[in-house]
Amino acid sequence: STTVICSDKTGTLTKNEMTVTALYQGGQALSASGEGYAPVGEIRSFGQPVKLDTHPGLTELLRVSILCNGAELRQVADAWTILGDPTEGALLVAAAKAGFRKADLEREALFLGEVPFDPERKKMTIVRRTATGPVAFVKGAPDVLLRACRAWLTKDGRTEALTDETRQAILAANQDFASQALRVLGVAMRPLDHEPEAFDDATLERDLIFVGLMGMKDPIRPEVKVAVETCRGAGVRTVMITGDHGDTAVAIARELGLMESGAQAISGAELDRLSDADLAQRVERIAVYARVSAEHKIRVVRAWKAKGAVVAMTGDGVNDAPAVKAADIGVAMGITGTDVTKEASDMVVTDDNFASIAAAVEEGRSIFENIRKSIHFLLSVNISLIVLMLLATLLDLPLPLLPVQILWINLVTNGLPALALAMDPKDPDLMRRPP
Repeated sequence: STTVICSDKTGTLTKNEMTVTALYQGGQALSASGEGYAPVGEIRSFGQPVKLDTHPGLTELLRVSILCNGAELRQVADAWTILGDPTEGALLVAAAKAGFRKADLEREALFLGEVPFDPERKKMTIVRRTATGPVAFVKGAPDVLLRACRAWLTKDGRTEALTDETRQAILAANQDFASQALRVLGVAMRPLDHEPEAFDDATLERDLIFVGLMGMKDPIRPEVKVAVETCRGAGVRTVMITGDHGDTAVAIARELGLMESGAQAISGAELDRLSDADLAQRVERIAVYARVSAEHKIRVVRAWKAKGAVVAMTGDGVNDAPAVKAADIGVAMGITGTDVTKEASDMVVTDDNFASIAAAVEEGRSIFENIRKSIHFLLSVNISLIVLMLLATLLDLPLPLLPVQILWINLVTNGLPALALAMDPKDPDLMRRPP
């Protein structure tokens, strides 16, 4: 009965196989070759390989991306794998292409503490003891990170005050990467006067030095585009919900065919400015929600339900559990989903794939149709028997059927055909009907 599916982007609509393809440092855009997790490729500027000794700022960007990282890059036989978050893994691969290894850098910069990533802050921080003293290494959403920066690192490695002009140039680069459907992370750092006694974001994530941007390509799942089109034909709206930049989300939504004529995209900040009544009026026109938090998901669910929709909501993190629970059909991710979200959900997708959700809609419709066929058949046969016996009684006629004959009819004439109808294959036009 689903009429709306609200789906996460990363890992559900896309493969969650991140590869850094673009970088921005010191006012210069760079590119990275190679695909997958194998550290094979190089960083280029205008098609030519970059020598790190001529670009100290790039060296620092790659170094910070490793030191603010909880993933590990491993080689098993001839295959390279990531242990940890794929986004962080992509940063390790990009740095490895330039010859940096996490183990080597971590020996020189010992771990002191961490402020974990939070969907509200959209940042994470790791503090390490370096040869020059303690340093906080930070990464997160570029637009959010930039607001906490007071300086920036130039191409030649100098620290300069962050002017409005430079800030706008960085935001323009971020928007350019996002418009290419790249997921963009900002990287920053902050030398500390002393080792902190407590590791909290209010103390550490301020007065930062902006180092650079890293843009990652996350290809869409090829089967998802077909699944989205199938859902549209079945009268089921697909809505993308993501924490990524709006331009990134819109570019991927267009690639998937979600941005139909008149469709809109909205950010979490814009959503905060809308009242529940205003959101309920606009919700049918919004196809993409970008830079949203778990709380926003609940508002989206309530807005759709206010319109009488039957809403399916996907989620994986602990913070997603309330929205998953509030939806008519809560869908948890089987691979990346937390136990809390799985417990709150009605359905667990074992492969984290949107196409599986579309297949579940089709399977549910098929089961419902077969149950209805069986019930119609059983009612028609048994009502016929009731009418026959009732008429015979009213007209004072002999019983037309003995009890044992009625039982025989129920056993043979009713049972086997009803079972056959319950196992009936799907109708070819099942996903071309409205919910």
